[in-house]
Amino acid sequence: MKLQTVFERAAAFGQSARAKSLAPVLLACCLFILGCAIRLPAALQQMDREQARAQALDERQSALNAERAGLDSLRAAVAEAEQRLQVALWSMAAGQDMSDLVDHIAALGRAHGLLIELLRVQEAQTHGDYQQVPLELRVKGEYAGVRQWLFEWLGQARLLRTGDMSLEPVTGQPGMVQLRLQVDAFQATVPTLPAQALAQLPARMPVAAPHVDPFRPQQDQLPDRGLASVPLSQVRMVGSLSRAQAHEALLIAAGRVHRVSLGDRVGRDQGVVAHIDPGQVEIREHWFMDGAWHERVAFISMATPAGKEALILDEQDMEMATRNPAVAVDGNGRPLPG
Repeated sequence: MKLQTVFERAAAFGQSARAKSLAPVLLACCLFILGCAIRLPAALQQMDREQARAQALDERQSALNAERAGLDSLRAAVAEAEQRLQVALWSMAAGQDMSDLVDHIAALGRAHGLLIELLRVQEAQTHGDYQQVPLELRVKGEYAGVRQWLFEWLGQARLLRTGDMSLEPVTGQPGMVQLRLQVDAFQATVPTLPAQALAQLPARMPVAAPHVDPFRPQQDQLPDRGLASVPLSQVRMVGSLSRAQAHEALLIAAGRVHRVSLGDRVGRDQGVVAHIDPGQVEIREHWFMDGAWHERVAFISMATPAGKEALILDEQDMEMATRNPAVAVDGNGRPLPG
């Protein structure tokens, strides 16, 4: 009964004018809802794919930003490395060429009294941006001079790498040694700029001349009594001592009195006391120059102020006066008579 009533009402509504006007709208809504029901899953899937793509693009952008920051850092490191390379290439030769190196060798050898017997520059070997130039050297002179020359020459700003080295005495020339040395010098093959701060180069302390020459016999090495390093111009004779036929001289230097005898060393040029008189001392000096030894004779004479006598003492009289306090001595140290 009720169902029949519902159908009757629906039939009546369908026959009305309002129902006829709403029918297209209802049909359109039904078609829209049906279309959405069909297309909605595909649209949702497309949206999910676009969101995933956007997230991947964001991650890619972040990775690119990180790579860019790393690239900037690498570029800065490369620029710094190139600058260090330029400085290193310049430091290989310290801005000098091979002729400057040869002049430096000759100047230092002359300053230390050495003879450069051989300097052979061999064929250069190219390694990328630099060349390696082998050198062969043969130097002759005294051991002290050779040692100081070697320290100063190898200690320069220029890069030098030593190879085989031998040091041996020269036959027939006592006190002379011969140094054979192989050295590799370096030169840049590309234009280089000088270092911005040469003060960054390490400093080297000067080295004093050795006191002992291992190439001399021990008996030939004269003892140093303090005057071997003093110029003769700064040494004065102030007195002398005598015992029988033996004589000794009293020399003063830098306010200190030294007692020297025959064979003692005096002066910087290997001076040796050859003869002593009451009024002067004879010194024979030896020095090496231009590949040969030279000898000269120098004298240190008694120098006394006006109105004063020189101090000339007989050591036997001094000992006698010392043993017998009752014996009086005069101003020269001689016993007074009576």
